[in-house]
Amino acid sequence: MDIKHIQFTCRMYWANMKGLLNIVAEGFILLASIASLFVLIYQFGFQQTGETIHSLYLSRIYILLAFFIGITLRYIVRFNEIIQEKLLYLDIGIYFLLFAVLSAKVFFRDVMEQSLPYLSFLSSPLFVYIMILLLSVIHLSRQTFTLMQTHIKPSLLFLLSFIFVILIGAGLLMLPNATTRPIHFVDALFTATTSVCVTGLTTVDVATTFTHIGHIIIMILIQIGGIGVMTFTSFFALSFMGHSSFTSKLVLKDMLNEDRIGGLFKVILNILFVTFFIEGVGAYFIYMDIRGTLPGGNTQGDIFFAIFHAVSAFCNAGISTLSGNMCDPVVVHNYNLHVWISLLIIFGGLGFPIVFNYLKLLRHFIVNTFMIAIGQQKHYIHTPRIINIHTYIVVICTLTLIVGGTALYYLFEVNNTLAGLPLKGKLADSLLGAVTPRTAGFTIANMDALRPVTLMMTLILMVIGAAPMSTGGGLKVTTVLVAILTAINVAREKEKVEIRKREISPSTIRRAFATIVLYFLFASLAVWILSYTEEGTPVFTLTFEVVSALSTVGSSLNFSPLLSTPGKLIIISAMLIGRIGVLTFVVSFIREYKKRDYTYPQENILM
Repeated sequence: MDIKHIQFTCRMYWANMKGLLNIVAEGFILLASIASLFVLIYQFGFQQTGETIHSLYLSRIYILLAFFIGITLRYIVRFNEIIQEKLLYLDIGIYFLLFAVLSAKVFFRDVMEQSLPYLSFLSSPLFVYIMILLLSVIHLSRQTFTLMQTHIKPSLLFLLSFIFVILIGAGLLMLPNATTRPIHFVDALFTATTSVCVTGLTTVDVATTFTHIGHIIIMILIQIGGIGVMTFTSFFALSFMGHSSFTSKLVLKDMLNEDRIGGLFKVILNILFVTFFIEGVGAYFIYMDIRGTLPGGNTQGDIFFAIFHAVSAFCNAGISTLSGNMCDPVVVHNYNLHVWISLLIIFGGLGFPIVFNYLKLLRHFIVNTFMIAIGQQKHYIHTPRIINIHTYIVVICTLTLIVGGTALYYLFEVNNTLAGLPLKGKLADSLLGAVTPRTAGFTIANMDALRPVTLMMTLILMVIGAAPMSTGGGLKVTTVLVAILTAINVAREKEKVEIRKREISPSTIRRAFATIVLYFLFASLAVWILSYTEEGTPVFTLTFEVVSALSTVGSSLNFSPLLSTPGKLIIISAMLIGRIGVLTFVVSFIREYKKRDYTYPQENILM
C-alpha cells in the first residue's frame, strides 16, 4: 500500500468523522435550544414549587452543558467556516462566557466562590436565563436560515414564518402567569395575531386580561411582527454563520425588497438600528410626559408604559395597556402624548427605504459641505439625484394625507367629539385622528360617537394605508397613486405613466392593479361570510371591521369583542393576509409561470 493511498484513506476517514461529529454537534445544539424554550416557558409561565425550582436548576445545568459540548464540537469540525463569521469575536466571547458560567456552576464552583466572589453574578438565575435565551435564539435562527437554502418559495416561507410566530405567541398568552383569568384559545390566537400582524383589533381588554408578563409577551410579538420575523432571524443567522448559499441570499433579497444581493446584512443591521433608535427616542419623550401621572405612580411602570407604547406606535399596532386606549381618562387630555404617538406612527408608516434614502442624503450633504469648506471639492453645477422617485411619491402622498386628513377631521368633528377641547387639544386629536387610520388603530374617541362622514373618511384612509416596506398595511400609497395615474392616462389615451421625468414600468402597473383587485375580492368575501356568521349586524360595521383587519389598522366600531368564534377566525385570517400582503399570499400558492417564446394574435374585447 503506497503513501498516497494511505493519505487518501485518512482523508476519507476524517471527512466521514467530521460529518458524524457535525451531526452530533448540531443535534446537541438543537436539543439544547428546544429544551431552553420549554424551560423558559415553564419558569415564567407557571407558579413554582420547591420541587420544580430544583428541577429547573438541574435543567439549566444540563442545557448549558449540551450547548457547550455542541458548540465545542462545531468549532472543531467547522473552524474554517466559523472564522468567516461577521461577528466572530462576539461569537467567541459568548462561547467563553458560556464556559465561565459553567465554571461558576459546575467545573470550578468551589474555587470561584472562594477566590473570585465578584464573579458570583455568573451563577445568578437571571444571568443564566439570559445566556440560555441568547444561545437558543442564535442557533435556532441558524437552523431556520438553512431552510432558505431549499427550494421553498420566498412568499410561502414568509407566510409560514408569521404563522409559526403567531402559534407560539398564542401558546405563550395561554400561560397561567400571562393572564389574570383563563381565556379561550381563540381569544389568545386572536391577540397573538393582532400583535404579530400589528393590527390592534382585540376581543378582550388587553389592560385587564393580561398580566405584566402577558404585556411583555405582546410587546415582543408586536416588535417581531413590525420589523418582520425573517428580518430578526436573518440578522442572527448572518451574524453567526460563516457563509450562506446563493439561494438563501436570493430569498432574503426578495423578502427585503432589495435590488442587490450584496450588503444584505448591512440592510438588516440598518433596519434594526433605525427601529430601536426611533423607538428609544419616542419612549423617552413619552416617559417625560406621563411620568407620575399613571395609576400606581412607580418609575418602573412608567418606563414600561413608555417603551410599550413607543413600540406599539412605531410598529403601527395601536395596542395599549390602558383599557380606554388614548381616550382613557388617564391620558385623554395629555395632548403631548397624542403628538408623540402620531409622530411615531408616521415614521413607522413611511417605510425603511424612505428613512435610509434621507439618511443617505444627509450623509452626502455633510460630507460634501465639509469637502467644499476645506477646498477639496468644487460647488455643484447640477444637484445630484439622491432622492429617488419612490421616496418622492411616498413623502408627497403621506404629507397630503396627513394634512388633508387632519383638516377634514377637524372640520367634521369640531362640533362633535372635539367640542369643548382647547385649540391644542383639537389640533392634537385631529392629527392623531387622521394618522391612526393609516394602519395604527389608536382610539382618541368612542368610534360610535364619530359622525358618519368621519367614519367614511376613516374607511378610505384605512384602504389607502401606509408605504411599502413599512410597519403599516393597506393597499399602500404607491399602489393607489399608480392606479390613479394609470386611470387618468387611459382617459387621456396616453400610454406611458410618468412621474418626475421617470416612466413607471408596466410590471409595476400590473402589480398595482392586481393588488387592488385581490384586496377588494378578499374584503368582499370576508364581509359576505361575516354577514352569515354575524347575522343581524349592519353591513357597514362588518365592512369597517374587515377593512380594518385587512389593512392591519385596528379601528373598530366596538364590534370585535362581539364576534362569534367563526367570525373571529375570519378576522384572524384577514389580519394575516393583510400583514403579508394579498398579492404575496396568492403568489405563495400559485405555481410560477414560465415565459414562452410565442404570442397569440391580439383581439379587443368590449369594456
